[in-house]
Parts: sequence; structure tokens; C-alpha cells
Amino acid sequence: MKNTGWLIFEQVFRMGLSLIVTSLMARYLGTQNFGLLNYSLAYILIFTTVSKLGIDSIIVNEIIKKREDTGKLIGTTICLRLLSSTLSISLIFLIVRYMDPHDYTVQIITFIQSISLLMVVFDTIEFWFQSNLQSKYIVISKSIAFTIVSVWRLSLIFFEKSIYYFAVATIIEGLVISLFIVVFYFKFKGPKIRFSFLTAKDLLSQGFYFFIAGLLIVAYTQIDKIMLGQIMGGTTVGIYAAAMTISSLWVFIPNAIIQSARPVIMISKTENEQFYLKKYRQLYCSIIWIGIGASICITLLSKPIILLIYGNEFIESINVLIILIWSRIFSLIGTTRAIWLTVEDLGRFQVSFVAFGAIVNIVLNLILIPRYGAIGAAIATLLAEVISTFIALLFFKKTRPLFKLIIDAFLFKDVKI
Repeated sequence: MKNTGWLIFEQVFRMGLSLIVTSLMARYLGTQNFGLLNYSLAYILIFTTVSKLGIDSIIVNEIIKKREDTGKLIGTTICLRLLSSTLSISLIFLIVRYMDPHDYTVQIITFIQSISLLMVVFDTIEFWFQSNLQSKYIVISKSIAFTIVSVWRLSLIFFEKSIYYFAVATIIEGLVISLFIVVFYFKFKGPKIRFSFLTAKDLLSQGFYFFIAGLLIVAYTQIDKIMLGQIMGGTTVGIYAAAMTISSLWVFIPNAIIQSARPVIMISKTENEQFYLKKYRQLYCSIIWIGIGASICITLLSKPIILLIYGNEFIESINVLIILIWSRIFSLIGTTRAIWLTVEDLGRFQVSFVAFGAIVNIVLNLILIPRYGAIGAAIATLLAEVISTFIALLFFKKTRPLFKLIIDAFLFKDVKI
């Protein structure tokens, strides 16, 4: 719970500062440039998953099971991610040149933001702190980095700088976080980092299904912005991105709970099966009902929220927000599901689940975006989340018990302490 408190503190701090900075930035840039910045960022988020190689889903569990190999696990992951990040930057440049051959603004800001992928390398060290329930040092690093970036963005608005300078903020944030994480790691005498080909092979093998699944997840959550940009233009992306930003703000609480619960649940699996299942039901119960409460509140207050933060230029974001806010609950269900699949050694099903959602999302985007614009993209996202994170559990015999567990959690069954 102490760990959760630090994570919630960080996210509350970020949320408050983000609301102020995003509001001023969106008003300054306008729907067109704000949309272009988020259109560009969609490519970066997709390749962030590529750079991570699916190892995020297993590294904490591996460190817990093999404490003596912690340095080897961290060092090997860093080397693998350095290679994948470098490759990703090159691929992003080639893809954007092909997709937007005449839009040099998009090409430049995308390339600038892609450099931040090199900082993903040091995210690996964060999992050592998580496995030791010491997330407060990660909180400090991210809070300082976010503050610096926020000051940078506010300065750009004050001095009326171009969109290119806003793209640099992504690099600054990643660089500051990485520096602090590395400093804390050595300060607290983290295990000596080293590389192992055998460990690399094992990590890539275990993470393969999560890599494919993660890539599909981020692809279908970000493909909306890319398809909107290609079909409707930057202004529509701006409308959609504004709603997406607000719909995601509240998830800091359930995400903090999930991050803190992950190592506890993984450890309990090895000690007591019934306790493990109860802790897992409690986790699902918490995030589902927090999600429902937040979604109802934001739905009712969607109009004043959009007008207060973004202004009349973004008024079309209201209906988009009302739809997107409900998709966040199912997204969190999917995030929590990854813990169960890892512990139960069923990671291979993650690919199938997400593939269903990706197919639904892309097909619906093609049908709905030309007709309804940003609202069509929001509907596609919601249906994709419902199918990939919840309904898809019924498609396989081995995952149906999780469907029942989620229903039980929703109904408060067997969740009492």
C-alpha cells in the first residue's frame, strides 16, 4: 500500500500539471497543430512497444523467481532494447516518408520525437525497483522529468515558438527520467549489470507472445489517430486527441493499484492458490468499480470539462469523450489480465485476444471514420476494447475461468478480506 501511495501521488501531481499545460498548449497550437503533434506521437507509441520487445510483461516475475540473476536480466534487457530502439527509429523515418511524402512538418516532428525511443532502454531498471516494492524512486524521477517538460512547454507558449520545439519535449522527458533512474540504481547498489546470450534467448522466447500482443494493442489504440490523419486531416486528429487525453487522465489510480499489486499477486501464486485468486479478484473489483465511477462522472461533466480545458474550438470533442471514457475500463481489464496470463503461463493467448480487437477496430475505422469522423473512431475503439479484453476470454477453454473471475469481481463475490 505504501508503494501504491507513491504511485498515486505521482499520477495526481502529473494529472494536475498536465491539465494546465495541455489546456494552454492546445489553445496555443489550435486543433490543426495539436492534431499533427498527436498524429506524429502515434507512430512513436507504436514503436515504443516494438522497442520493449514484450519483456515488460515478464521481467518482474523473472526477477522475483531468480533474484540471483537480477543483474543479468536487467543488463540483457538493456542491450536488447538498445538494438530494437535504434532499429525502430530508422523504421519510423522510412514509414512516415512513405505515408506522408510531401508533409515535411510531420516528417520532422516525428523524427524528433522518435529519438526518445533510445530512453526506453533505461525503463528496464524501473522493474528492479518494482520487484523490491520501491517505486517511490521511479515516482520522484518521473515527477521531476514531467515538471521540467511542463516548464519547457509553458516557455514555448510564452515565447511563441513553433511546433518543432514542442516535439523536443518528448526527448527531454525521457532523458531526465533515464538519468534519475540510473543514478538511483547505482546509489542503492543495484546488482551488477551484465549480458547473457542464453538469458536473451529466454527473455525473447517468453516475451514473444506479449510482444506481438502489445504491438497489436498499441497499433489498434493508436491506429485511430493515424487513420484519422490520413482520411480526415490534422484538425480531426486534434479533436480526437483532446478527448483521448481527458479519457485517460483518471486511470492513474487503477494503474497505480495494478503496478503495486503485480508483484504481490505473483508472489502469492507460489505460496497459496486461494489467497492468490482472492487477491486477483480484489484487484479486478477495485479497478472495475473505480472505472465505472470515474466514467459516470466524466460522462455527466464532459461538456464543461472540454470547454474549460480546451475552449470552443474543441467543442466536437465532447461526444467523442463520452464514448472513449467507457473504453478505458476495458483497457484496464486487459492490463490486469496480463498478470494472470503470465502467472498461468498462458501468454500465447494474448496474441489471439488482441488480434480480434485489432481486426474489429481497423474494419470499423474504415467504415465509420469517413462517415462520422472522430466519433466513428471512438466507437471503433470502444468495441475493439470490449471484444479483445473481455468477450475474447470465452473463445478458449483455458481462459474461460478468468471470464468467470472477472464477473465474480464485478459482483463483489469472494472479495472480502
